[in-house]
Amino acid sequence: MAQIQSFKKTTKQKEATALMAGPQRHTMLFGGSRSGKTFNIVRAIIIRMCKVKSRHISLRQTFNSAKTSIWMDTLPTVLNVCFPDLKVEWNRSDFFIRTPNGSEYFIGGLDDAKRVEKHLGKEFSTVHFNECSQLSHSAVQMLLTRLAEKNDLAKKAYYDQNPPAKSHWTYWQFVKKLNPADGEPLKDPENYQSILMNPVDNLENIDSEYISMLESLPEKERNRFLYGQFTDSDDGQVYYEFNREFHVEQLERVPGTVFCGTDFNVDPATSVLFQQVNDEWHVIDEVFLRNSDTYKLAHELERKGYRGCTIIPDSTGKNRKTSGKSDFDILKERGFRIMPTRNPFVIDRVNNVNRLLAANRVKIDPKCKKLINDLEKVAWKDNKLDQKGDNKLLTHVSDCLGYGLWALDKITLNEKKIITLR
Repeated sequence: MAQIQSFKKTTKQKEATALMAGPQRHTMLFGGSRSGKTFNIVRAIIIRMCKVKSRHISLRQTFNSAKTSIWMDTLPTVLNVCFPDLKVEWNRSDFFIRTPNGSEYFIGGLDDAKRVEKHLGKEFSTVHFNECSQLSHSAVQMLLTRLAEKNDLAKKAYYDQNPPAKSHWTYWQFVKKLNPADGEPLKDPENYQSILMNPVDNLENIDSEYISMLESLPEKERNRFLYGQFTDSDDGQVYYEFNREFHVEQLERVPGTVFCGTDFNVDPATSVLFQQVNDEWHVIDEVFLRNSDTYKLAHELERKGYRGCTIIPDSTGKNRKTSGKSDFDILKERGFRIMPTRNPFVIDRVNNVNRLLAANRVKIDPKCKKLINDLEKVAWKDNKLDQKGDNKLLTHVSDCLGYGLWALDKITLNEKKIITLR
């Protein structure tokens, strides 16, 4: 076994190390930014590698982020600081290292289907979910089935994150000790342990100015990245799985069908334009018109270059007449295709959007400002979508997204029980 160098761990890092060595299978390190969470886990994995010939993996939502943060930063840093005499072989095509005893440590992302398929064909002694606030519960459960390598090591699942909202599955599982799938108490709560690690616990290794920068953040971000708190900010929030950091990115229109979710109103008339790209739905544009009608809506879609796109409407538009003729007839006359639809229950439509957001299967271009605003602000009030007072212009454009996603990628009966739990 390679010589493990003694380096000065902080008090909190010692606590985390002791916790990870405990008998439980699942351990989560959560807290503020740069508190040493990932460093501690990577160090623990390398120690486990050196004990027994074994296989291990760290996974993140995207392969590029895993490569940048772990492969190119944390992993070499841990090796240089803690294991300077350990000779490892770097496989830079399949992204794993191998120690002299034959142990292997892989780095991967869940957005790379081919690599995920390869990983699912292997068994591991350690599975590490990096920034697990970005991962869906279903994806984690699937990957945990590979935590089954036969050797003398206790099988371990490690998790780390800056804590998200309390609606996230990690809060249910590690803090509330409830099963995120059905809300029932965990059968083995002692098997899920966690520890809070914050930047102030790691002052020996970070610049004091970094703490000052975190202290200057807005309250929501300060609570998350400085104090490591799960937030209450989405209480009552309808689209609680939406996160601007994960779901908003620059997108380009690609060849193929453009779908247009549409909500027929006078003030506002709204549409959301989106396309299917692999297993994701890319929202590339929006229309939001005040004091308008269906003729103006059609003209705006044509002006933006979407003539002939496939309209997925609020089904009441078949009979509603905001402009004399029915909304459907107006759009058909202008060359648009109308997809036959039937409006789902509001709760099912909302749950379906949250399901796809949680799976990171919805991406939104930053120019869709009205939709982003809706997803961040629409709230429940008296068991209805709040459209009163300052919120009277909300809900319409997010309804468009809901109609479209329900028509093309609706929730299944087996998933309804899971998604509605908060």
